[in-house]
Amino acid sequence: MSGSGLLYLSDNPIQFPPVTRSTPVFYDETNQEIFAMAGDVVTIYNARDHTQHSLTIDNAVNIISIKYSIDHRVLAVQRSNQSVDFLNVQEKTEFSQSCKKGSGNIIGFNWTCQNEIVYINHQGIEFYQINARQGKVRHIKSYSINVNWFVYSPQFCVLVVSSTLSGNILHPFYFKTPQHGNSNIHRLPKFQVELPPAGLNQRSQLLERQVSIITLHGKLFLAITKSPQLGQESYKTTEICLYMLAPEQTVIKVATLQLGITGRFALNCVDNMIVVHHQNSKSSMLFDVCWSPTSNESNNVLPLTTTRTPALKIPNFNLKADGQVMTFRPILQPMSINQYVHEGKPCELYSSTWVVFQPGIIIDAKQGLLWELKLSVSKLSVHMVCSKPSLIKLLLHRRNYKNTIFSTLRSLILTQSAPLSVLGDIFDILNSVIDDVLINQDEMLEEVFSPLLSKEELPPTYKISLIVEYIRSLRLHKLRISYYYYEIVIQILIRCNQLFKLHQLVQFQVLSDSAPLACLLLSLDKTYPPAFLLGIDMLKRLNDHSGIIDALLRKGDVTAALQYAVTHNKEDSLEAVKFLQCAADSGDNVLFYSTYKFFVARNERLRKSPEFKQDQGVEEYVALYKSLFNEL
Repeated sequence: MSGSGLLYLSDNPIQFPPVTRSTPVFYDETNQEIFAMAGDVVTIYNARDHTQHSLTIDNAVNIISIKYSIDHRVLAVQRSNQSVDFLNVQEKTEFSQSCKKGSGNIIGFNWTCQNEIVYINHQGIEFYQINARQGKVRHIKSYSINVNWFVYSPQFCVLVVSSTLSGNILHPFYFKTPQHGNSNIHRLPKFQVELPPAGLNQRSQLLERQVSIITLHGKLFLAITKSPQLGQESYKTTEICLYMLAPEQTVIKVATLQLGITGRFALNCVDNMIVVHHQNSKSSMLFDVCWSPTSNESNNVLPLTTTRTPALKIPNFNLKADGQVMTFRPILQPMSINQYVHEGKPCELYSSTWVVFQPGIIIDAKQGLLWELKLSVSKLSVHMVCSKPSLIKLLLHRRNYKNTIFSTLRSLILTQSAPLSVLGDIFDILNSVIDDVLINQDEMLEEVFSPLLSKEELPPTYKISLIVEYIRSLRLHKLRISYYYYEIVIQILIRCNQLFKLHQLVQFQVLSDSAPLACLLLSLDKTYPPAFLLGIDMLKRLNDHSGIIDALLRKGDVTAALQYAVTHNKEDSLEAVKFLQCAADSGDNVLFYSTYKFFVARNERLRKSPEFKQDQGVEEYVALYKSLFNEL
């Protein structure tokens, strides 16, 4: 199966010595570091910043596990089944801590913060605080459990241990970040994982390799792979069950991923997408538990509809927590990771020497390479067989979604390959996001509309309809519409000499009432005189009396402005200087006389004096009145 380019390995992998008997290699998920041993020298390769350094450690050949503390001040080294040694990197001092007497062998350990560590042994877990400066270890708390194996999430500081012979009783623990020196460990309610019926001469067991802790949209899940047992015909395919983990809450099963095949599987989480790798077919399947297509689409790889719910809002992630289990199938047909060439030779993909870690780490121990699995959002838009609105919903779940959405929209508009109703559905999706609009009006203008509105091949009527459809969506979702969208519509109407359509757009509230739009209409007085009345009517609906008075004044219609002010009881708040200036500029002495006398009468009514106040700034017009009409 050839690669599609949708899934690919990072271009700059971490290179380390291939694993041999004389060169053991360890990986620390918390710090994403490779530890390669060569005699007493250990070389540490950091996958986050691509740095490396070496240390000399005594008795390195007997190391079982090795991990830095989160602040890299202390190196924890397990050389035996009973204790862990701690090396103060700066002080070059070393001290040790054994597990409690009678607790069995240490299965593993994890740093939960920069100075706290948890041991997991066959008889339970032990929580310690490390004082590297003093070389002391303080016991905090222990829990007694018969432990088979464990999994740990460094991102959320959650530990899950397995107990009982079948391994399907799971005990979650949550380590709270210490505050003011106080550490907390919370034991969440244990839960039982239902296992497939046992096969012939077999006992159903839940093994460590079947369990992963994954993160989707900031939520924590336990992903458990359930494969059919030999002789059980009722379980013909493998499924992955998702259990939601949350501090101080009961663990619940929320979803099932139907794989449709059997074999060996491993999984990563890339860009909020679950990627399930199938070694036998050398292919991968993609699942998005936050996406569903529209109901009228038919595709043999779409989620099952028997237990599906409507698409979830972005960015909220809220799988059902009421006991309803949702079932999903892959969003695409299985495909291979893109071929990777290292030093001129293609690497074997899905190799038996691959080891997978969360969220997107793939290590080839034989090749000595550590990659990060990547997802191409642009390729995703190419391969998806669904409606364009459904595609947009899917893209919105990805981190780098904007450029692909912009490109998709530009293509749909330029080719006119989608009806305006479909574009309207897309606009509704982009504008209906709770709490935050992920693509705002400025971005849409810059990335989509501006580049396309200058295209001569798009008819003016189509351009107008497109912008009007976007305005409709903004209004539907009660978003304040930026003034320049109205301006775009009017400019197009001017260029194609169709300003008469303004009446329809305003009358039917396609262009909603607003002060900026009213001002724009008023400014078209010379180009299209009827637009002035449209603007005045709009200001009336907005109860913007001062706006109407100012508009009439700007037009030079002093009498109409005064009449409107008197009719609406606004004459007492008028600025005399504006009206006197407008009347004087008209050159109509009769108009200036009547305007002047209007304000003199107002002065007498308000202040019992015909005189103007000095701060009214009308001295120039008082002098003009006296000179015109010979009054002292």
